[in-house]
Amino acid sequence: MHRRGFLKFIAAATTVAAASPIISACSSSSDSEGASESKASGKALDTLRIAAIGSPGENLNISEALSTATWAALYAVYESLVIAGSAKPALQLASSAKPNDDASVWTITLREGATFSDGTPVTANDVLASVKHIAGNPMHGMSYADVDVAASKAVNDTTVDIVLSRPRADFVDSVLALNSLVYKGGDPANGIGSGPYVIDSGDSGQGWKLTANEHYPTDMRVSKSLEIQVIADAQARLRAVESGAVDLAMDLPATARRSLHSAEVWSPGAVDSKGLLFILNTKVAPFNDVEVRRAMKIALDRSALVDAALDGTGTSGTDVPGLGFADYPSDLSEPKMDKDAARKIFEDKGVKKLTLVTADFTPGMNDGADVLARQLKDLGVEVEVEKRDPATYYSDMEALKKLPFFASYFVNRPLLSALPFMTGSKAMFNLSGFGTEGDWDKRLEKLQAETDADARAKQLAELARTMQEDGGELLWAYANEIHGRAAGVPDLPVSQSVPIATRLPAAKN
Repeated sequence: MHRRGFLKFIAAATTVAAASPIISACSSSSDSEGASESKASGKALDTLRIAAIGSPGENLNISEALSTATWAALYAVYESLVIAGSAKPALQLASSAKPNDDASVWTITLREGATFSDGTPVTANDVLASVKHIAGNPMHGMSYADVDVAASKAVNDTTVDIVLSRPRADFVDSVLALNSLVYKGGDPANGIGSGPYVIDSGDSGQGWKLTANEHYPTDMRVSKSLEIQVIADAQARLRAVESGAVDLAMDLPATARRSLHSAEVWSPGAVDSKGLLFILNTKVAPFNDVEVRRAMKIALDRSALVDAALDGTGTSGTDVPGLGFADYPSDLSEPKMDKDAARKIFEDKGVKKLTLVTADFTPGMNDGADVLARQLKDLGVEVEVEKRDPATYYSDMEALKKLPFFASYFVNRPLLSALPFMTGSKAMFNLSGFGTEGDWDKRLEKLQAETDADARAKQLAELARTMQEDGGELLWAYANEIHGRAAGVPDLPVSQSVPIATRLPAAKN
């Protein structure tokens, strides 16, 4: 798997979040930084100009979309049943998602009056066809493995029953929210969606110009037209927003906090972040010994790691994903540093030399590895940092997963969907091998089937503690995404650092 293929895998495997088994239309506001005048005023801008990284050769379908710019265009043309909120689920095209008693059937109701850009209504059959389209996708379809497409059916014109092969109380979190774009007839090739815009011109190499979908609710529009400009260089994006050439620039360097003056920093926080990991391979020595894994976790000064590797802009990790989301256990804190205890375990276990493989696939990976090496040297462990080419770092995933010790990252997501994504024998992204033995899989299945919110939260907290103590993921930091925007640009929903140019449906009383 080359860099492009890995990005496609990451795009398929990571996504927006939802948090409760029964959700209905709700408003959302992000806990973003910046001047109060940038909050949504309800008045649509004339043209919203967004700068983002892009790549030539991508088309507006889930099979080819990799970059931020392309996904921003997708979300502008099509609506998802569910999109991300700041820490809660936020329904867009759906007005509710409700399970039956055992969460083996989910009833999805569409937003009243939802209309495609050609003036025809969005129907339950369009949803079913879109579900079938996603389920048949080699990458994105992995998350739909429990969906019985043939048994799912339209209840009426605006309601659909999605039937599952096993109970999934986490269906919204881990399946619908992963990818639930709806296309007319389930076919993205016709370019007809119910989103706020329609494509006027452009491509993934240069960007797109989009005009308003005249059938989209005016109170949900943020602008009358949209421009998505492809600017590959982060510093160039910073200059563009600072000069006023664009209104919103995505994914800026950490120095933007000091560099922006005319524009302002917008950082939604941990929910719009990447988790930085050191993988401790539970299958091979020395990290097949849980005591050595625990020693590594208490050996590090994580605050110093964040300060040095991320210019102080990140948040220390706890070795458990999902920080910032509503289902993250409130009493979970980072492991207490105990260098003396770690040193003794390393000595007792004969851990004297390690090789840490890394690549600067995302900022912080290489710098973090260098800082770790310096910290472990003080504890008597020599660490050789082997820096590889980021373009080929993930070219052979199976070979990478055989290494004892290597750096990686993931896109932050709620804990409920992150655990089966990163751990257990069925995980899409289990790099450490943790949870493939013992009763972990059964505990995950029990969690996914649990419909009682309190019982599910208790199980989730217990699994989180087990992962923190025994897991092979040394999640040392969250690198918060930093964006820049002009005054007057409202907060937008963000999914995996992709801006969604809309306002969410108003809350129902």
